[in-house]
Amino acid sequence: TPIETNEISVYVPIGSEAWQLVLDLTGLQTSINLTGWTATPDPTNERILFKPNTGHATLTPEQGITVQLNKLRINRQVGTAPVTIELKWRTPGTTNWRTEQQTLSIGKFPAGFYLRNLKADPPHYIENGDSVTLTWERSTIGSETYHLLYENTEIDVTKYSTLPVHDIRRNTMLYLRGRIQQGTGTAERTINTYITVNKPDLEVGTLHVNQTTSLAGPVLALKATWVNQSLPYSGWVKATAPTDGILTVTMVKNSEVKIKIGTNEAVTVRSMYNSGTWDHSYASFPVPQGSEMAIERVRQGDSAREFPEFLWYAFGDGQGLTFRQ
Repeated sequence: TPIETNEISVYVPIGSEAWQLVLDLTGLQTSINLTGWTATPDPTNERILFKPNTGHATLTPEQGITVQLNKLRINRQVGTAPVTIELKWRTPGTTNWRTEQQTLSIGKFPAGFYLRNLKADPPHYIENGDSVTLTWERSTIGSETYHLLYENTEIDVTKYSTLPVHDIRRNTMLYLRGRIQQGTGTAERTINTYITVNKPDLEVGTLHVNQTTSLAGPVLALKATWVNQSLPYSGWVKATAPTDGILTVTMVKNSEVKIKIGTNEAVTVRSMYNSGTWDHSYASFPVPQGSEMAIERVRQGDSAREFPEFLWYAFGDGQGLTFRQ
């Protein structure tokens, strides 16, 4: 959707402190890639104001805006200065102007500081569980600190310019952060490299499958708990799932049970008699944590010692189940 804009402001902190960027706007040279726009330095409000000569201009989603500020007189105090870009815009056909801002943190580093060329060997693509060796170039003018960050790991690498990273099992972005402080001012630079893992381990919060899913390899659950010993010979018994899990039942000949999970209707599971033999039917029920499971053994089987077998597979802590009537 196109938008209309009547001004773009670039706010530049003026002064000699660590958190300020420029001494003044003297000698500033500006440019913008949009035709028919004029830039006006506004030292009083510490900004450079860009305005279209026609009062307002229309921007399409495909358009990018490039603003350049050249010949800035940067102050020499080490620190980080906030540069804010502000856009006033409205939807075509409306009258109210809206304001959106984006702030960039601009570091001012002392002469001789550098951090560059973060590389991985092997480069970028590895097998699951492999290692990489990182190398980089950095300055050592005296007060720098360097840290490697990835996933939930942070390693102080101030004294190094190479480091092995072992057992990488998922696609990983590695960041190298350099920081230097002088007086009360701090400046920071971060570079990164990305490692792609063939057949990576995956960790997801919720997985929705709308079509058929094929699993290559075993499906692992935690230890199964045999729950038959807590079931009476008749009547309903109930238990609350301590974790997410799966309740399974394997039938014996001429047996029948009813199973109810949460607020769902009870399901009847019975062994089937086919072509002169009993089919030891099997059923499984996914159970969310906190849901109530209810079981009734309607018919236990031909033998007094034959019972349908119930197993509980818990995903997480809390294996056991306590059934109550």
